[in-house]
Amino acid sequence: MKPQSFLSLLLSLAIALLGASCAHVARGPETPPTQAASVGADQMLQEARRELSAYERRLPAEQAERATVLTQACRLSFLTGDLAAKEEKSKYFEKGERYAEMLLQDRPAWVDGHYWLALNLCGQAENAGAKQGLRLLPRIVEHLEKAAAIDPTYDQGGPHRVLGRIYHEAPAWPMSVGDPHKALHHLTKAVQIAPDNSTNHLYLGETLLLLGKKNEARQEFEKALRCLRHALGPHGLEEDHQEARRHLGYPVK
Repeated sequence: MKPQSFLSLLLSLAIALLGASCAHVARGPETPPTQAASVGADQMLQEARRELSAYERRLPAEQAERATVLTQACRLSFLTGDLAAKEEKSKYFEKGERYAEMLLQDRPAWVDGHYWLALNLCGQAENAGAKQGLRLLPRIVEHLEKAAAIDPTYDQGGPHRVLGRIYHEAPAWPMSVGDPHKALHHLTKAVQIAPDNSTNHLYLGETLLLLGKKNEARQEFEKALRCLRHALGPHGLEEDHQEARRHLGYPVK
């Protein structure tokens, strides 16, 4: 991962392994990586918008399935907000926040509402700037911790992965919540939950590197290279592989 601001990472860490069901475009052998990523993102955006609209149309009429529909609505709001142009992002993240809060009212014991509320707040934090981001951070952490307590396996270890990355990237106390040892705890759990997930190994390796554990970090980067799974599709897996190669000192393809 290239150097980014903490607030940018609040969003990128959350996006890293979304359990998205939208259509993805596999890159062919003659398609340049940057072009493939762009084409994939464009098609994902259009598909996410279509799916979100479909679930929104179902919401008022299907009370028996309301919780399931709300789960998909707040998830797709987040994915659409991430993929949308900057001027459109806020409306989707705010919509996702509203759907997640409605879901929590209906099903407070479900992991889904807590997790997708946290991710939509991450989107708002990245889009609004530093002051708003720091204001939202305690709420983000609170709901991720609740999600982890309810179902730590959700979204391929998502609650632990996102918490771990926040603790890795955030400024340390008293400015914020940053703590590499907490990051190590959560990312180790994410790897244990989803060991075939490239981003879990990549993030754990970067935290081990931050703690000076170079040999252990190298092992995690090697594992990331061997992984064949990434929830956002082939271009996401390729980005993880490229980052792992960079950390290992291998030529970047």
